[in-house]
Amino acid sequence: MGITYGLIGRNIGYSLSPAMHNAAFKHFGIQAEYKIFDIEERELENFFKHAMNGEVSGFNVTVPYKVIVHDMLKGRVNCSFDETAERLGAVNTVNLEEKGLKGYNTDGRGFYESLKEDAGFDPKGKNVFIFGTGGAGRAICMHLAFLGEDAPKNIYLYDVAEMRLLDLESECNDKVGRKICEHIARNDIGEKLTECSLVVNATPLGAKEKDPLPFSPDYLYDGMTVYDMVYCRQTELVRRAKEKGLKAANGEGMLISQAAQAFNIWTSKDLDETKRVMREAFIGTRGAQGD
Repeated sequence: MGITYGLIGRNIGYSLSPAMHNAAFKHFGIQAEYKIFDIEERELENFFKHAMNGEVSGFNVTVPYKVIVHDMLKGRVNCSFDETAERLGAVNTVNLEEKGLKGYNTDGRGFYESLKEDAGFDPKGKNVFIFGTGGAGRAICMHLAFLGEDAPKNIYLYDVAEMRLLDLESECNDKVGRKICEHIARNDIGEKLTECSLVVNATPLGAKEKDPLPFSPDYLYDGMTVYDMVYCRQTELVRRAKEKGLKAANGEGMLISQAAQAFNIWTSKDLDETKRVMREAFIGTRGAQGD
């Protein structure tokens, strides 16, 4: 009998994770299957019981359960976290280990690797502007801030959700021990972007064809690198940036990188080879869907 892995979340039938993980299992000759578990919150407790009993050897977590799963693990005996998941208070990967379930968060590292590999950008000592401070924006902000000597000089933040924005700014600065994050008022976005080498869209804007841009394309300046975390399509932001001759990448690389890291946690298989296999599966599946 094969081993079961999967993804838990809500309304996630669109996910390409099964195609990527199952391609990797096949490539490495592992008798395992990756499934979608589209479950309601009231079903999480029962899912955890199955996982603790070994019926699910590992799983990924997506919206809206990353914080909820963290809190459920925190309240259980013999469950633990890696440093990143504990710092963020959110989990996107869970592994069944000898002593129990262990939660990880691979989002920030996935972004960082994709930023360097797909956009050719090193944030060390640079000014970075992040639009959106939800789960994705929070993860990448904290990861960048904790890079030590390789961290950006400043991380500027904007979000329409003011309390969430201010909370991330305060928490990040407190944990790092210096003022690295600064929230920016809407009217000051254009001026502050002139100081930035990298702008990141960590909002959902762009996932749908008629979505507005997260900021005016007039603020796309020469020498700027653009990273849009939306991966399901080439967004208007990426298109406009490329038209201006700027380096621009979407979230495809981040999706693949964080998935490959989860696979590595479960199987210890080579990360680079896993990325290659998953990228091929992603491209093939997206092409078959007509995206």
